[in-house]
Amino acid sequence: MADHRSLSIIIPAYNEEGNIRATVDEIGALARKYLTDYEILVFDDASRDRTSEIVGELQKKDPHVKLVRNVANRGLGFNYRAGVLMARCRYVIMVPGDNEVMAESLEEVFRQIGKTDIIICYAANPEFRSVWRQRISRMFTGSLNFLFGFKVSYYNGPNVLRTDMARAVVPDTSSFAYMAVMLVELLKGGATFQELTFALRRRQYGKTKAFKLKNIYCVVRDVLVAFWKVALCRRYKKL
Repeated sequence: MADHRSLSIIIPAYNEEGNIRATVDEIGALARKYLTDYEILVFDDASRDRTSEIVGELQKKDPHVKLVRNVANRGLGFNYRAGVLMARCRYVIMVPGDNEVMAESLEEVFRQIGKTDIIICYAANPEFRSVWRQRISRMFTGSLNFLFGFKVSYYNGPNVLRTDMARAVVPDTSSFAYMAVMLVELLKGGATFQELTFALRRRQYGKTKAFKLKNIYCVVRDVLVAFWKVALCRRYKKL
């Protein structure tokens, strides 16, 4: 299984000049320790600060780091899709550029790569996020489990997917529901998975702005489309 520890790491970043260097450095150190092959694809989502400049410096020092600059802000779903289509490794993961995910907490995740099709990750310490965000997350997870008949702990974590599977189902959406939509289709199709925890820490610089009204609308829309396709019409590929 060690030969399968080949991982493309997608890191989206928007105005993360205070966080991106630590994110890339910590993930890179973990990758060198546990993976046989890896690449770090950093998507600068049209930042207005020094994010691209900092990643450019890191790219010169480490050939595993690649910088992609978006001409306009496109959102997480777009960056994930672009990263999946670019990925050259056997597995793919996305880790946010805000450095809120403690890299060392992903050690067990990296060790387990290659043993299942999917590794679903959920936060061991969700209290590090606002009460409002915790409630929204619980409601989102509970609704998906009810609609699709699963008992998944969390859908939107730094999940590991086989790259070929991810390419087969990655949606053309910029909303935050992209991972949930992929998981329900793959799990319904019979993909193997295990659940592992990761740890959060408080953001050091900047603020997270995930719950805008437009974002919530897009998530609801994408989940309803997935429910129609996967649960009602049973249009998913059996693996």
